Amino acid sequence: MITLSNYFNEVNRIGVSTLPETLKKSHDFVLKSTSNGSNWDTYNTNATVKKVVDLYLSKLNEFIASQTSDSPQPEPARKAPKPYPQVKPRQELSPQKRAVQKSIKAKKEKKPGKRVENIREEVKFIKRYVGLHNKVKSPNAILSLIKALQRSIVQKLIRKTSPLAKDIETIQDKLVNVFNKMKGDERFEINEKDLGRFVSIAGGEEVYPSIKFIKRFIGMQERELTTTQIESFLKQLENAVSKKKIMRDDPYANKLNAIYKKLKTTAGKISLTKTELNGLEGIIKACSCHKDLGKIYNTGGRKLRQCRKKTYSDARKGACSHNRGLNGTQGVLTAEQMGSRQFERLNFTYPWDTLMGKPATNFTIMFHGGPGAGKTTLLLKFAEYLANNFGSVIYISSEEHEASTLTDKVNELLRPKPANLAFAPDLKTPDLSQYDFVILDSVNDLGLKLDDFKKLKKENPHAAFILILQHTKDGDYRGGKDWEHDIQIAAKVENGVVTVYRNRYGVKGSLDFFNHFNTKPVQSVTHSYS
Repeated sequence: MITLSNYFNEVNRIGVSTLPETLKKSHDFVLKSTSNGSNWDTYNTNATVKKVVDLYLSKLNEFIASQTSDSPQPEPARKAPKPYPQVKPRQELSPQKRAVQKSIKAKKEKKPGKRVENIREEVKFIKRYVGLHNKVKSPNAILSLIKALQRSIVQKLIRKTSPLAKDIETIQDKLVNVFNKMKGDERFEINEKDLGRFVSIAGGEEVYPSIKFIKRFIGMQERELTTTQIESFLKQLENAVSKKKIMRDDPYANKLNAIYKKLKTTAGKISLTKTELNGLEGIIKACSCHKDLGKIYNTGGRKLRQCRKKTYSDARKGACSHNRGLNGTQGVLTAEQMGSRQFERLNFTYPWDTLMGKPATNFTIMFHGGPGAGKTTLLLKFAEYLANNFGSVIYISSEEHEASTLTDKVNELLRPKPANLAFAPDLKTPDLSQYDFVILDSVNDLGLKLDDFKKLKKENPHAAFILILQHTKDGDYRGGKDWEHDIQIAAKVENGVVTVYRNRYGVKGSLDFFNHFNTKPVQSVTHSYS
């Protein structure tokens, strides 16, 4: 007798092609309503669907019984009848497709995914997208996926500077096109080329087994645990180590060892200090604690900065913070922890390293000088260097943005023009979170007060800020000396020479940039008409 549990096995044995036309249509209905047998939720929740399927099974069993009773007994001299032909899938895969899928499966088996602390949002979404392949989906299901993707983009969980941004755009376009053309439930298919790539990406990352144990341990905090619960956790941890799921070179092996020892000596409620808890939570939300992981997505351009040893990316805007908890506040550090911290630095080369050293990725610097000193020339060459080597740059010029002078300077000084350099007339136009370096020319023309700048810096902790301050008639810069206390590097520009006179990174150099870059103050190009 054919039931729900053996339906597909029996139908494959009998062969759909042997069924009457009415039963064939009913079989197609079962395929559609159960997503090829992978999901019986509609049958269990929809009374109409259940009634139709149950009636079909009843008629199918009657048909099989009638065929069995009516079929003649085979004569001894004759050969045994051939078995019923196997039913073919509704959409038979071509040999090429089967080869591709076998290749994909083999690759997945041979190459386990790269182990990470947290699977990237892009990879999670691509996994969901791959799961749609060859499944019957409703317009609402596709629309729901589109909305989920939009939320991730708006919340900046997926950024346009992600290494997988083009793949996400491809998926988004495909989903929108399919949704716009849908007139009802349809089978969703991904072409061979994209399917192979997306399957590879979807299986390209897996969470460290150690992270899973750390998450479970965090969940035990302040709970009354029985001896059985603790022993069960310890046994599972021991099994994971003995089966080599967790190796000694696991970056969190020392954390698990500490957890193991703590549980061995603990009975009842488990309590951790705030610093300990922040450290563990920092790990499970981390971009990485070693060099191969933890790429930041808001750097822009072709180069990605990586979180380095003992850094975590739980700070806002995707920047790497240091031993921070989920609330983004600095935890209490021991002297050893403080001394062992490592910060990301910009590996400047000549002449910028001799001028200001190798500052942190989110450094702040101010240049001040009189009219015609060459401030804009210097800033454009500095912006060019940053854009070509370290990330995306936004040059905000309230004074010259609408004037021909800035266009003339760009054409004269930037050859070729960096793809990673953009210009804006004010602070309201660009989304600063998308840029690694923000140039403000000038602070005075933008009407930016010191408190405004502090707020701006707090909102964009990942970015470096390069400021220009104008000179007063007395030769000092406008805005007061308080600016110097909140800026890491201060430099004066005079007659094509920039001199750093204050630097928290130690180096105080000087650069004759007119001669070094073989340039001079650029005059605006004017046209006369006769």
